[in-house]
Amino acid sequence: MSEMESLPSGEPAAVPVVAETAPKRKSRAGLFFIGAFSGCLLSVIGFLLLTLMIAAIKGESSEFVIGDKVAIVPIEGEIVEGRETIDMLHRYAENKMVKAIVMRIDSPGGAIAPTQEIYEEIQKIHRRTGKPIVASLATVAASGGFYIATACDQIIANPGSITGSIGVILQWMEIKDLLAWAKMKPETITSGPLKAAGSPYLELSEAERAYLQRITLQLHSQFVRAVAAGRKGKMTEAEVIRIADGRVMTGEEALSLKLIDRLGNLDDAVSTAARLAGMRGKPGTLYPKKRKPNVLDLLTDTSDSKTLIDRVISRRAGFLYRW
Repeated sequence: MSEMESLPSGEPAAVPVVAETAPKRKSRAGLFFIGAFSGCLLSVIGFLLLTLMIAAIKGESSEFVIGDKVAIVPIEGEIVEGRETIDMLHRYAENKMVKAIVMRIDSPGGAIAPTQEIYEEIQKIHRRTGKPIVASLATVAASGGFYIATACDQIIANPGSITGSIGVILQWMEIKDLLAWAKMKPETITSGPLKAAGSPYLELSEAERAYLQRITLQLHSQFVRAVAAGRKGKMTEAEVIRIADGRVMTGEEALSLKLIDRLGNLDDAVSTAARLAGMRGKPGTLYPKKRKPNVLDLLTDTSDSKTLIDRVISRRAGFLYRW
């Protein structure tokens, strides 16, 4: 056959035309998705940065700092441990933007060792960094609360702040007669005659009373020395001893006795700290956010779950710097 076939009519048959296939266009959906995602991410980051900047400028609770600040460290309620306060002090001591610190104290005091730890850490940070640290006394800053305040460069209190109470207390409930009424007889075995001193199940002997009194006076002496050291140049140790009988007083009376430096509120304390640090203009403040308890805290914290019976028959009461 010839290369071109003919139809019966003699006309040449049409050669079938094969259409060329156009190359497929690459989908841009992936690029569009990546671009949209990147744009949204940048917008979110920008919004967060703007929010943090506004919060820092307004002096709201934030660890994000713009410009020089006065940091405020709160001590609220009974003092049972010092780790959180000390960690906060370390954080602000290392922060270059924090030029001064205000200890905002609203506490009746509490356990002795944590109180002493916070006191000592304030003094160490001041010596190491040179940052001024000012105490601001709120409603109550008594006993251990005042102990901590004396470590600061200056103490500022409201006229009606309750402070002072330089003293030590040891207290427990003796339930010997109650147990006898309930026909319960506790047994106690000790390795020495003073091991059970202060047990709620036994009557306190004269030797035990003298022993516990000696410890109480020793802790009281530590309190007096700490106040005298903190108020050096403002009060003598003899002046501290004269009023270290456990009495509380108002801020106004404390000023007349030289236990504090001036009357004023938290803003006055911030201004004083800023002035001592050489800051100009109205100082910005850095106030830590309150930590909210998580599920683990709720499961493990038993401080508020003790029953009245648990508290009454607790074997020991601690020595306290507490009003």
